[in-house]
Amino acid sequence: MKKIILSAFSLIVLISIIFISCKSKNDSDAITPTYKDEASSGTGANPNITNVTTTGSIVISPTQQNSSLAGIGTVGVWSNINCSTPAPTCLTTSNASLATSISICFATAPTAGTYQFVNSAALLGPGKAFMTIVNPPSQDAGSVWYSEAGSLTVSTASGIKATFSNIACKTTPTSFYAVTASGEVGCL
Repeated sequence: MKKIILSAFSLIVLISIIFISCKSKNDSDAITPTYKDEASSGTGANPNITNVTTTGSIVISPTQQNSSLAGIGTVGVWSNINCSTPAPTCLTTSNASLATSISICFATAPTAGTYQFVNSAALLGPGKAFMTIVNPPSQDAGSVWYSEAGSLTVSTASGIKATFSNIACKTTPTSFYAVTASGEVGCL
């Protein structure tokens, strides 16, 4: 008997809670979005969610842009470094006045021929090369840029010389901006 009374009482309480919660409410004093010219007070936030309004400012780094670096190893004072015996797997040159350095790496010591640039050192293999440019002019100080694609020619007539032209280098594979590099790096 007690179970029946307890069950009936629980059912009445549950129905009462549902009935009270479903009762219509008076929302006349609720906060609702409206356009600024229709608002009697407040800021009149934008109720049109497809037309986003921005408050404050958006800061965009103005230092990165498309640029070119021509005459690498030929125009100005460039110093080839890391020239060793046996031949190195990376050829590096730097320009102290620009504070810029360029390295071209291969899977093994390069021999005469044409190599294809790859966008990651992990992709190095036969016939592949990877270029890194540190601190190119007209870019963020200390930034590092990597080859995307293209080719270079290695000659070994007198030392090792890698010649390339118009190679796009980016900070990341999805970067909007590129540094286009042309010139030569070698161990003479």
